[in-house]
Amino acid sequence: MNKPTVVILAAGKNSRFFPFNNGPHKSTLSLFGEPIILRTLKNLEQHGYKDIVIVISERDHDGKGLSKLLEDFESDLAINLVLQKEAIGMGDAVLAAKEFLKDQFLVIRPTLINAGEISNKFLEKKEDMVLCGLPVEQPWLYGIFEMKDGKAVGLVEKPAKGTEPSDVKIEAVYLLDQNYLQTLKETPSEEYSFELAIDKILKKKAISLVTFEEEFPSLKLPWQLFDFQKALFAQLKSFKHPTADISSTAIIDEEAGAVHIAEGARVGHSARVVGPCYLGPHSLVGDFSFVRQSSLEKKAVVGANSELVRSIMMENSSFHFGYIADSIIGKNVRIGAGIITANKRLDRKIIQTKVKNKMLSTHRRTLGAIVGNGAKLGISSNTMPGVLIGSEAIVLPNQVVSKNLDHKETLG
Repeated sequence: MNKPTVVILAAGKNSRFFPFNNGPHKSTLSLFGEPIILRTLKNLEQHGYKDIVIVISERDHDGKGLSKLLEDFESDLAINLVLQKEAIGMGDAVLAAKEFLKDQFLVIRPTLINAGEISNKFLEKKEDMVLCGLPVEQPWLYGIFEMKDGKAVGLVEKPAKGTEPSDVKIEAVYLLDQNYLQTLKETPSEEYSFELAIDKILKKKAISLVTFEEEFPSLKLPWQLFDFQKALFAQLKSFKHPTADISSTAIIDEEAGAVHIAEGARVGHSARVVGPCYLGPHSLVGDFSFVRQSSLEKKAVVGANSELVRSIMMENSSFHFGYIADSIIGKNVRIGAGIITANKRLDRKIIQTKVKNKMLSTHRRTLGAIVGNGAKLGISSNTMPGVLIGSEAIVLPNQVVSKNLDHKETLG
């Protein structure tokens, strides 16, 4: 039996993903040496899915961004790219792909790195439509199912607090059919037309759910990259490439987790690397430095006498002599000596930060700085917990970054 076409929605605005929201789609970010969306595609292929439709926006179209990335992707998948001209919701994105949808089809997000295993659970139901449900503690924040006898019979988008029909939210994996597609065509185009079409069908017939206890990792907000790092750490195997240069005085501690040291990576004199850790190709951990529970992408540099803790450093970024904790450092970032990232509030409360001009809880008690691509931080820079620094921003020496900086903004 042929498996259904998979529609991957990768055309969103990324508006809440600052400071990584002004480039290609967020799913093109690399962790542990591979873009996230390619992990999703490879997992689908491993589980027998062959026909893929990826809905993209103009920034990833015509040899740019995601479309360029896929040019070099070797697989047996049949991938069709579809342009969504305006980001006006999931419903419009699915309709943009309608010419490729002849029978049943799956709709997923591009960051579902275990998409194959999850999608198979939907097919096991052997039904025309199957939806995904997840119990949540704050149902008023989500699209919530009305439930009857274990099946969904209605869908309410962000119900008023206290009026929620259940605590089961709709999760972002869908097995749909031509009846749904026709209903979507007849639904007025708006931000939530995708969900409105589902609700119309639910009011006519109950639909089975596949339920999960834990939410799938999502990338709506930049600090959610840590969730993907955690998932990849759980799969990581210890490895030392033959070309890696590890000092005889270095300590590689794998007691608490695997350490992967890639091609050409270097670990200097008396440095200590405590797993789980990923050291990417041609990365460097300098002399007398301490790296733990962190990942360094290709050519990332932790200079001498430095500490990197529970952090992500993307390609070709570097810092020398300092302390970076619970932070995400984008591509091509340069950080001068003496950096210190504060990662906890003095009162130890949950850290908040501003996203789209609204203060938002990160649901984390430890969070350092999130630094956009190409930013530059001068010597003796300090950052307060949860600050977001835009791409190509500049922090002049001896500054304390206590609020978010816009793209290309200068502090000092």
